[in-house]
Amino acid sequence: MTTILTLDKVEKRFGDTVALEPTSLGLEKGEFLALMGPSGCGKSTTLRMIAGLEAASGGTIRHWDRDITDLPPWERDMPMVWQSYALFPFLTVRENVEFGLKQKRRATAVDRRKKSGEWLERLGISDLADRKTDQLSGGQRQRVALARALVLEPEILLLDEPLSALDAHLRLRMQSELKRLHGDLGITFLYVTHSQSEAFAMADRVAILNAGRLQQLGPAREVHAAPANRFVAEFVGGSTILTGTARGEGRIETPMGLLTALAGYPAAPGETVSFLVPSNRVGLSEAATGAPNEVAARLLTEEFTGSFVTVYLELADGTEMKVQLQQSDLDALSLAPGTPLYASWPAEAGYVLKEV
Repeated sequence: MTTILTLDKVEKRFGDTVALEPTSLGLEKGEFLALMGPSGCGKSTTLRMIAGLEAASGGTIRHWDRDITDLPPWERDMPMVWQSYALFPFLTVRENVEFGLKQKRRATAVDRRKKSGEWLERLGISDLADRKTDQLSGGQRQRVALARALVLEPEILLLDEPLSALDAHLRLRMQSELKRLHGDLGITFLYVTHSQSEAFAMADRVAILNAGRLQQLGPAREVHAAPANRFVAEFVGGSTILTGTARGEGRIETPMGLLTALAGYPAAPGETVSFLVPSNRVGLSEAATGAPNEVAARLLTEEFTGSFVTVYLELADGTEMKVQLQQSDLDALSLAPGTPLYASWPAEAGYVLKEV
């Protein structure tokens, strides 16, 4: 692939506060990259420096081979879709979409109307062209904000938590719409979010930050399956993290007994380690079966999500374990809060983590 945007040791400080430690990463042409992490991790600051809305304290930002570190926003050709939409309430939908063309491209009125009409049609909001934006729903406003950015036909589109203001149903619809647009247009998307579900549903790669430091960058499935450290594992979720003492050959002594985790960080004998157990690799039974990594537990509660059920267990040391099952698998068990159960998982599913 071809790198379209490069951050080379880019950092940001606000006085004595470090918002982003020196960070290097490349954005590939045509990819969908999600920046995510908890509040205050540096993801929005990074996006704002790329957009030219914040000055970097150090390092270099390049668009292709062009150094854009000190360029103003209007010379970067990287429009942003905002969490708040940032639409002009005194303008109609069409006028909002035409605004960028009028300010930057100096297009004629005929060309602006033609171009804006094409994007209004493409995003299914042609019938709203003459309305003011305060007459629109959240989903409609989001489409107007997208049309206003995309009408400029940028190489890179920046998106700052654009779906966070929408309700759950609209959020899912707009996720699908964004993914479709990305595939159709071939534009490079850089997307900031704190939502793991959004990032993993849409992005080709994800970059996870914490306290201003890049923790992991890689394909979404790889980050989910093989987190770089404990922070990433806890942030991504979907697994149970257990702690014990390494005894060699993948064996780990825990309060639940001697367990085996064969994947991940190579722990030395005697080292205190944490390892994760993916929730979708755990099986349940009402009686001990002698299966690998079998531990006693009791049922806490269940959470239904369509055809899947997440079962929450409590292990002997008080750890809460998550188990994801299909509804048909759960039907074979007689469950009620407090029911004694046995959980087990294959040795290769256990993944030993780095602590930092």
